[in-house]
Amino acid sequence: MKPEPMPSLKRRLLVTLLLPLCLILVTLGALSALFVRQIVESTSDRVLSGSLQAISETLAMEGGQLTLDLPPSALGMLENADRDNVYYSISYKGKLITGYPELSAAGIGPLPTEDVRFRYSTFRDVPIRIAMEAKLVPEADEPVIVQVAETVTNRNDLAARMLEVILAGEILLLLTVAVLVALAVDWSLKPLLQLQTEIEKRTIQTDLDFTALSLQTVPKEVRPFVSAFNALLGHVEKSVETLKRFTSDASHQLRTPLAVIRTHVELLQRHAEGSSEVRGALQDIHSAVKSLQHLIIQLVSLARADRPVDETAELFDLVECAANTARGYAEPALAAGIDIEFQSDVERLLIQGNPIFAGEMIANLLDNAIRYGHPGGHVTVRIVSQMGALEIEDDGPGIGPDEIGRVFERFYRSPKNINREGSGLGLSIVQALGRRMGAHVSLTDRDDGPGLKAIVTFQRPKLRLAA
Repeated sequence: MKPEPMPSLKRRLLVTLLLPLCLILVTLGALSALFVRQIVESTSDRVLSGSLQAISETLAMEGGQLTLDLPPSALGMLENADRDNVYYSISYKGKLITGYPELSAAGIGPLPTEDVRFRYSTFRDVPIRIAMEAKLVPEADEPVIVQVAETVTNRNDLAARMLEVILAGEILLLLTVAVLVALAVDWSLKPLLQLQTEIEKRTIQTDLDFTALSLQTVPKEVRPFVSAFNALLGHVEKSVETLKRFTSDASHQLRTPLAVIRTHVELLQRHAEGSSEVRGALQDIHSAVKSLQHLIIQLVSLARADRPVDETAELFDLVECAANTARGYAEPALAAGIDIEFQSDVERLLIQGNPIFAGEMIANLLDNAIRYGHPGGHVTVRIVSQMGALEIEDDGPGIGPDEIGRVFERFYRSPKNINREGSGLGLSIVQALGRRMGAHVSLTDRDDGPGLKAIVTFQRPKLRLAA
């Protein structure tokens, strides 16, 4: 089934404007053709009438005989480059006096005297135009019928040439107007393109911007749509804020009871003297509470990452931030049998951003590296000063090439790690916090052997020129 064409406002405007113009030009063309035909016929008939008058003026009666002095100019005025043929005849009392018999006056009927009449006919199967007059000659008993005819090739060619010029002018006019109308439509739709650009800018911004669109530069025809869109933005903003507030508040409210439950479960485990089933149940409860507590912490971090930041960016030492965070994960890494190594080619590296957010990013990356690593594994935290970047490299299972684009999705977990503890939020938090600071996060395979390397490139301090 052929898909229906997308509706286009520009196409509709062009059709609405150009279709009536085409109809007007067709009407003008038909009227011009009629007018040209009349002009050519009137002009040619005037010349034909002049030739007829020149012949009629030479008629006279001498001794009861009709005489004629046919001047060369009488028929010469009808000569043209197209070589139209010229014919004439003079009849008196129904008899041909001189000229072509085919132009006999028989069957013409009575003519008013001294009045030139015109008609179309054929001469030897060739179309001709005839001018005729009933001339009163002194001493003549009846009017003398004078006829002059010429073929219509020249007048037809002249009319065709004039119509070609008119048609070419109309086509040129139509093309010119079409271009001007297209430019005018583009110019008229420019405010809509500016509105589209403003909306598209918001889609690539770090923060969700629900500010109402300005109506000052919006044409009045589009203002109802923009006003409705602004109202929709307001509803969406309220819904998003309500959801964020609920996530943050619920996460905070759940942290305390979960901590209490975890503490009591640990106490029960220490003093449990029951069966192995009881101890196993307590262990399962402890693991579930621990996972839930970790999920709540990550949800709080995610809510903080999604919340607009009021703090201005500041300069902080990335080496110190990364080292302190890595030291905080030394104990979990030791418990998992994983070795953490810290490397830096400088003692101090100032970057622009938020040290709390940077610390949470590093913590989530380290948590993933330890959680999905294996006993005897190795995790390297590396500072690359030349790039202003932090690298965290592990020798775990890594991520397949087809999953690189999906691991940043919230709650997505790789099938190969589905049986391990985790919530699928760690990398989403890292990416969200990175956007908050203008940092770029990327994942790649480890250089030597299996594993994963996470690279976070931070913003370097802007140089200030001395005044």
